[in-house]
Amino acid sequence: MNTLPIYDVLDDIKSNFLNSNTLILEAPPGAGKSTVVPISFLTEPWLEDKMIIMLEPRRVAARAVASRMASLIGEDLGQRVGYSIKNDTVKSSKTKILVVTEAILVRMLQNDQSLENVAMVIFDEFHERSIHTDLSLALSLQVQELLRDDLKLLIMSATLNSAELLNLLGDVPVVTSDGKLYDVENIYLKPNIKQPDFKTINSVLMDTILNSLQNDSGDILVFLSGTKEIITLQNLLNEKIKDEVDILPLYSNLSKKEQDKALNSSKKRKVILSTNIAQTSLTIDGVKVVIDTGLEKLSRYHHSNGMDHLDLQFISADSAVQRAGRAGRTSSGKCYKLWHESKILNPSTKPEILRADLSSLILELALWGVSEFDEIKCLDIPEAKSIKETKLLLHELMMLDEKDQITSFGEDAISLGTHPRLAFMILKSFDMGYAYEACILASLLEQKDIFKNGYSSSNIIDRFIHIFEDDINSNFINRYIANEVIKSAKQYFKKVQKLKGSQKINRNYEKHILSTLLLFAYPDRLAKLRAKNENRYKLSNGKGAIIDQADSLFNEGFLVVSNLNAKDQNSYINLASPITLADIKENFSYLLKTKESVKYNKTNKKFEVKEHLHFLELELETKPVSAENKNFKELILGLIKEEGLEFLPFDKKSNSLKDRVNFVNKHYKKLTLKSFDEKELLSDIDNWLDPYLQNIKSIKALESLDMYNILLGLLSWEEQQLLEKLTPVVIKVPSGSNIKIDYSDIDNPILAVRIQEVFGLSETPKILENTFALQLHLLSPASRPIQITYDLKSFWDNSYTEVAKELKGKYKKHYWPDNPYEAVATNKTKKYMKSIF
Repeated sequence: MNTLPIYDVLDDIKSNFLNSNTLILEAPPGAGKSTVVPISFLTEPWLEDKMIIMLEPRRVAARAVASRMASLIGEDLGQRVGYSIKNDTVKSSKTKILVVTEAILVRMLQNDQSLENVAMVIFDEFHERSIHTDLSLALSLQVQELLRDDLKLLIMSATLNSAELLNLLGDVPVVTSDGKLYDVENIYLKPNIKQPDFKTINSVLMDTILNSLQNDSGDILVFLSGTKEIITLQNLLNEKIKDEVDILPLYSNLSKKEQDKALNSSKKRKVILSTNIAQTSLTIDGVKVVIDTGLEKLSRYHHSNGMDHLDLQFISADSAVQRAGRAGRTSSGKCYKLWHESKILNPSTKPEILRADLSSLILELALWGVSEFDEIKCLDIPEAKSIKETKLLLHELMMLDEKDQITSFGEDAISLGTHPRLAFMILKSFDMGYAYEACILASLLEQKDIFKNGYSSSNIIDRFIHIFEDDINSNFINRYIANEVIKSAKQYFKKVQKLKGSQKINRNYEKHILSTLLLFAYPDRLAKLRAKNENRYKLSNGKGAIIDQADSLFNEGFLVVSNLNAKDQNSYINLASPITLADIKENFSYLLKTKESVKYNKTNKKFEVKEHLHFLELELETKPVSAENKNFKELILGLIKEEGLEFLPFDKKSNSLKDRVNFVNKHYKKLTLKSFDEKELLSDIDNWLDPYLQNIKSIKALESLDMYNILLGLLSWEEQQLLEKLTPVVIKVPSGSNIKIDYSDIDNPILAVRIQEVFGLSETPKILENTFALQLHLLSPASRPIQITYDLKSFWDNSYTEVAKELKGKYKKHYWPDNPYEAVATNKTKKYMKSIF
């Protein structure tokens, strides 16, 4: 045993801890760090009567590592070496090394910030960077800095980024062990074989496994992306492989007995089908071959919609090293990598703290007394937006106050040891007399599904009934998971009773109340069916979701969605429960808002008023309401904001006023009038139109509004006079006619006039104190455009003769003088002109 590489650096590790309280240990797979290093400290003088806490990221690994250490020192588990994982603890008063997982170390720190009975905290497989590991390290560093300068911290892994850690920890010792004890031959996918996808991966796996069974020795460890994939491949292999080979699954939701079958030595040859849990810290005796699909399912949290989703992706280069290392633990081995050697992998997996739900983390920090991440030492800090959105949720759950400090309700919630949403549900349900029911629901949502694959119902109430009635012996139920749910629910129930007092279990509950309890946890996931006989729903967070058409909940009007695979569009509903509109109204009035809308019926020329009931972003129902006694002013203003200003009775005169004001504001910098731009008027409509709507109760009354004088009233008397001077409505032309100026083109005001009416006019008319020339549209006697010009004199001099020659034959009755400068302007015919002269 002492041939393991880690023995070569044990003295170095121990001597460093005599002078330093923090150390980084780099030790590749197979070095023996997870088992040999902790037990080597049992005789160190600094341990005295205290304990060593070792944080192991995975439950299977925690149990296996603890068992291995106990075996190495010749003791039963629970003596000097023990473990504590969720729902399972083996330890005694003699325990000196306690292997813990998940949030257990965080709870220990929160309950005793100085860790008085702890001499050392070991962070094993630190590269996995779970959110609990990052939090535990940050809190431990603060304890070491402020309360316990003698607390020793050991950070170790096979694939550490020491430079990044040193930047965080400062100048601390780094000890590096030799590489793995045995060589592993890496065999990549042949170039002529296409990279397998989810449809072809099992075919490639079957070929690779059968080939290895025939040509290689030793047990085979196959890495797959998830439980579903393991069960599928297990069934395929059982049909192909003879009884002398055991096909054994290995994943977290198996019983201890089933896990031990895969981990322990066997007389038969084994093919072990595993998720990532076998990736680190496990030495599985007999494994000489690893077959790596290169795939994993990684959970990511969408802060925008409060939902998790699983990404199927390629593993990182670090993970590939870890997986391959499983084949070289006890002898030389092989690793079949089911991807091409040319494929470039990401160096490492994105830390969980940058992709996970931050609710529990931020609440834990608040309990610790920290409101901002810059108050602690942390390798990675989440985006500010994610932090802000998480704090907003915790405010809504009444767990943080206005200063982002934890409330007494938040302290109660965190002591339950579950997600803040589920803790909120349990605490609220206690007040209603349904605490145990809520505890079962919380446990069901934390565990894998108790129903086996193929069960065609996403109704969580079906699962609840089996747990509540302890009816878990059916063939379609995973009894191990079901027992874990029952155990966890009872623990939550004990905790909430300790907090709030005893409560009897209500055996006569009504099923519909369960959906109400779930809605306490997931108010943003209330779903409404978009249309009858469709499988599409709209959620109260504004997103969409779909349900299988064969599901027992198909066509339910309203659902509370407790679990779904989140996507940008139409997330898939995994677990939900039906709820009635009556229950929503009765129990969630604080989240309901009523809005009124008004629509204009063009045919009837009437307002149609409707009332809309909203639950967050979800419209629950719409119904017509009487228009009597309604505040029409608010309704009309809302309608105009929706329809636009064109809904108001603007005539040519009022539109011209708008155009003139906008023209002045753009081209005459000496004067700034109130903007009559449509967007500006619409945004300020509550102020300028409101006074005129007091007695408007019909479309007919609205149509009678004098928009010209309403707009004119927004200008002072002086501004009105200046406007008239700068932008006259009409210009008197030589014929004596008053011709209106068209200001609708803000850059080109137009004067459209028949050519006979401007004979004798030598210059183009101008506005804005004679600085801005109008665009002249010279018209034929029939008012059709014949010339557009800004320079009338140039037209008379250069174009008029040709234009007049062309039009004489067409308009013989009209006056076409040879000299337009000296001709008399007229709006009459030639015959009328003769009668004058």
